[in-house]
Amino acid sequence: MAGASASLDSVESVSLLDMLQYLRQARELRSHDSEAVARYGSTILRKYARKLNQTELWLIHEQTAQAAMDTHNEPLALSISQNVLARFPKGARGSRLAGMLGESAGRTSEATQLYAKELELDPQNALILKRSVAMHKGQGNIPAALAALHTYLASYQLDWGAWEEAAELYIQAQLYQQAVFCLEEVLLHQPIALGTHLLLADTLCTLGGTPNLLTARTHYSAVVELSGGRSARALYGLTYVAAQLGADRKAGKGGEEAELGQVAARALTQLYQREAPEAEQAMLAGMLKAQGLAVEAVEGNRNASKR
Repeated sequence: MAGASASLDSVESVSLLDMLQYLRQARELRSHDSEAVARYGSTILRKYARKLNQTELWLIHEQTAQAAMDTHNEPLALSISQNVLARFPKGARGSRLAGMLGESAGRTSEATQLYAKELELDPQNALILKRSVAMHKGQGNIPAALAALHTYLASYQLDWGAWEEAAELYIQAQLYQQAVFCLEEVLLHQPIALGTHLLLADTLCTLGGTPNLLTARTHYSAVVELSGGRSARALYGLTYVAAQLGADRKAGKGGEEAELGQVAARALTQLYQREAPEAEQAMLAGMLKAQGLAVEAVEGNRNASKR
């Protein structure tokens, strides 16, 4: 996507193939570069619409209309949305865009009615359910967004992105146990997703308690292994878990010995010696010492950090 976006100021010189590739990647990656999407999409629709197959033509219409709304380009959003409504006068595609136009103009009650009407006809309509989630999120109405996601996931359990979104909303609502369940669902579909392992481990640490800490340790360890030992956040997590389990053990709570703690502290120290300035190395040493995980500096790495 970088090649096309770098030429954003001279969009007329970008080839059709590059613009199409950019928009396809934006859809796949759920890109939020709305300005680029709006400019490339409008250029394609203006100059090359007849060269597109019908499926991609209308995908680009919808994608560009949404990007125009995001960038507050109301004339472009209205023009393209009217084309979609003319092509699809009935059904979810037209209603969804009409509702989004209402949302962007602040007419949320109108949008809500449109979505509700479509859901009466088809309670499992994925487009409308996901748009309802987005609308409620935009309003800051987390309970309503979660309710819409729950309805969506009842029919589309394999959509790991929706489970991930639900987890984020539950964390915002401080409903951490529910967030853990959703993140575990994500990992069923994306078992090597480092960010999900980290977020799950962090959430388990927030819940606290020896069983949750031990499970968090498993996920932090997975990230260390998958990242080749280069994830400072996972190493930090292991030292934190080690300190908490050690405190539980000393308090007679039966916590398991945190054997990975010292290993993680050593790896974290070496990582900082290679890549961090001395001031940050000193801060790390103080933190580890406070956790009872003091580690002596490795001379070779210390010298390397000075070069």
